[in-house]
Amino acid sequence: MSLRAALRTSLTDFYFNSWRLAPANLAWGAVLILAVVAGLLTIVGVALLIALAVPTAGLYRMGALIARGEPAAFSDFLDGMRRFGAAAVLVGGAAAILAIVFATNVAVGFSAGNPIGWVISAMALWGLVGLLMLLVAFWPVLVDPERQGIGLRRRLALAGLVVIGRPARMIILTATIAFILIVSTILFAALVLMSVAYVALVSARVVLPLVDEVEARLPEGRVPG
Repeated sequence: MSLRAALRTSLTDFYFNSWRLAPANLAWGAVLILAVVAGLLTIVGVALLIALAVPTAGLYRMGALIARGEPAAFSDFLDGMRRFGAAAVLVGGAAAILAIVFATNVAVGFSAGNPIGWVISAMALWGLVGLLMLLVAFWPVLVDPERQGIGLRRRLALAGLVVIGRPARMIILTATIAFILIVSTILFAALVLMSVAYVALVSARVVLPLVDEVEARLPEGRVPG
């Protein structure tokens, strides 16, 4: 499915499932609001931001079910948090640490004012972009109903293969998702009520067919890791 088709189809998906998705997105937004109230740079605020990975897993579970043509209910949001919350926090926490390292290297390298620093800054910037692409691919794979029982390492490996195998499509998808979330952050109500659920639908519509395609090309359908 093309990105344009995924964006259009996901709007239809959200419309017909809004009474299920909107409350789940609102629950996600409630955790975000608590983090903002606590202070994003405080220990409690950082902990709540990391904890956002749990309702994110629930939203993506609903998105993956809908993309696979299966019925989705609010109970699937709760089930997704219960089943995938720990893995989501683990990967989200590790990704946050890597993002801080990459962002720091970008700033330090750029401020060095010499070619070596600029090279370091450029490499760190591409590392940050690659990390974001991997996360965009990973979330739908983590909660895919057609990949029950596989371990976290294999899910990460599948997401990595999608990024490597379809880099152009993934970077466009990542940029589109970043744009939607940035605009939604400015229009805070949209972020709290629908944007994360919509992004989950778009990601599932684009990523899951790519994962199926990549996995089918592996010898005997085996995934490294």
